[in-house]
Amino acid sequence: MTTRRSRPRAALRRVATISTGLVAVALTGVVAAVGVPQGWGGAPGAVSTDVEQVEASTPERVLVCPAPVRLADTAQVGDAQFSAAPVETATALRAAVVGGAGAGTANPGDTPVNLTGLDALDASPLEEGEGATTVSLADVTDGEVLRVGAGMPVDTRVAASVGSVTTAGDLRGLAAASCAVPDISHWIVGGSTEVGSSAQLVLQNPGRTPATVRLSVWGPGGPVVLSGGGQYLVPPGEEVVTLVEAIAPEQRRLVVHVESAGGTVAAYLQHSTLAGLVPVGVDFVAPGAEPTTALALGVTSAGESVEDPQAPQLRLLVPGSEAGSATVTVYGTDGRVRLRGGEEQDLVPGAVTDVSLGGLPAGDYTVAVDATVPVVAGASQARAGEPVPDSLDDTPQVDRAWVAATALDPVPASASPSVGEDASEVQGTIEPTTARTTDRGTVTLVPGTSSVVRVGAVPSTPAERGDDAAPAGTFSGTLRAYGADGSLLGETALAVEAGTTTSLDALELGGGTEPAVLTLDASERSSGSAQDGPAPVWSVLASAGAPVAGAAEGAPGSLLSVLVPVPPASSQGTIAVRATSTAGLPD
Repeated sequence: MTTRRSRPRAALRRVATISTGLVAVALTGVVAAVGVPQGWGGAPGAVSTDVEQVEASTPERVLVCPAPVRLADTAQVGDAQFSAAPVETATALRAAVVGGAGAGTANPGDTPVNLTGLDALDASPLEEGEGATTVSLADVTDGEVLRVGAGMPVDTRVAASVGSVTTAGDLRGLAAASCAVPDISHWIVGGSTEVGSSAQLVLQNPGRTPATVRLSVWGPGGPVVLSGGGQYLVPPGEEVVTLVEAIAPEQRRLVVHVESAGGTVAAYLQHSTLAGLVPVGVDFVAPGAEPTTALALGVTSAGESVEDPQAPQLRLLVPGSEAGSATVTVYGTDGRVRLRGGEEQDLVPGAVTDVSLGGLPAGDYTVAVDATVPVVAGASQARAGEPVPDSLDDTPQVDRAWVAATALDPVPASASPSVGEDASEVQGTIEPTTARTTDRGTVTLVPGTSSVVRVGAVPSTPAERGDDAAPAGTFSGTLRAYGADGSLLGETALAVEAGTTTSLDALELGGGTEPAVLTLDASERSSGSAQDGPAPVWSVLASAGAPVAGAAEGAPGSLLSVLVPVPPASSQGTIAVRATSTAGLPD
């Protein structure tokens, strides 16, 4: 285990922060809005019958970005020409804040927005553009944090991403990920600790208090007993890096659960693999959905056979104690595509299972998983490149990308706090906001990469995803592309039939200019719960590096990674405010 303290930032490093004092101002405004009701100052226990619903402000939003990829052991041994890192890694970051519903409000309410390191040094504001507040950095050396303060409108979009490109050596590949919201629980589905593989678990604490983290790891044989107990202290403003192969060796398939107490953390795996001396990919494995019975993700097939080790793989785990089964449904451009021998999976509790997605024709697909018990899921895909230069072996170098799954189940509204029988103890109740949102997520594209957007329309219920189902309905929405200067480059109307997947070139979305930010909005008739129509599942396949020799003109680079959208913020709901003379004091 190593602890890395963020170094002082360069002048260009930025983070987004806003004073949490705005929350107090907002709540003060609530009281002012209600006014002085009848019964105020009357007999003890007297409560006004006047109740006013006031929308609470949104809390501070925090996104934590992965640090650049790094070797587990940087010591140089032997001849320099056999160095594990013969070239430098180039890492770029892009962050953006976009006004609600594509309205072009870059910075509502003149709220300051900044980007900093984990230790929050040298904060400076992002630069405001016509339609979005953006920043692009090419000098990233540590994990970065984007903070957007409390009080922003709930429909304000916040997103960031980071990508590392290494063109040779053990870390050859494109490792990219959307920056994530810190939380107390993260499920990371992907990676391996078998011989030749390295899985570095990175825990980042952007808060002001220490966080105690407990790890749980599963492999093909079930839960893994961790060397050292699997518990770590992550100091505020720092990150802790752990080699999973040191605490859970020889696990061909991995799932890691991170649980935090005392504060929220961000977590991800940096997974890299060598086949002898040939690099077989590096990528960030980002957290996905919590255990649930319905998930989906997007993958791209190059037409590999079922037996091809480079074919896309779907990874599943039942973390509970009850056995179950899962139905895997694949949707392509023209509808459902049969997955020979892989559509029905028996799941052993605690055992990590990989399902080959080989045998699919070349193209982009959306994969839906319906399980009888809660599961977690992820997937990988690969792209072959040129053989190692000057090698005696013609084995091609490969880059691999991991994809996190998203939940298909509608998120239930949080229950409102119950009102006590003693009304004198009640000053207000918080009720969840029920207003529908059209926001289906935001992706910032990594500078220096080319991108393809994959959008699938997954039928809304398991019955509609069944063998005999004929999916009905269409996901209607709008993809908006913003430039690096914040300007709106273009809008593209989408109409994706249920049970199909469509692909769009980001360059075309930008009208010939490579976009910096993509947002997806559902139309009003597609903006409700999953019961109202097919659910959109989208991601961005990023490419970098030179294409394979002999490839067609305009072919993507041989390095790849996948960016999943940053979901919208949730409102704090409405507050039902009424007055009491006791103000919480005992009678």
